[in-house]
Amino acid sequence: MEGTEKKRFEIPKPVSVGDLIDVTIESEGGQGDGIAKVESFVVFVKGVKKGDKCKIKITEVKRTYALGERHGDADSGEKPECESSEECDECCCCG
Repeated sequence: MEGTEKKRFEIPKPVSVGDLIDVTIESEGGQGDGIAKVESFVVFVKGVKKGDKCKIKITEVKRTYALGERHGDADSGEKPECESSEECDECCCCG
């Protein structure tokens, strides 16, 4: 039986890098990041506040949490304005 049981952190994550997901920010972390949950999996999002409903893009997935960037308003399909003077195809707004 030893070695056949999966550790909790080896369970497949409900998000992958590049996923676009509509979330509601449930709370704020100690460093000001918004905290959302996708199937009970924590996602930290910079630049959002508790209660915000937004579309996020997953940028990094760790063992116990993921990082995401705001990618517009939930269900609207709108993207935030790019901070660059031209579309860059690399930032959260253009890519």
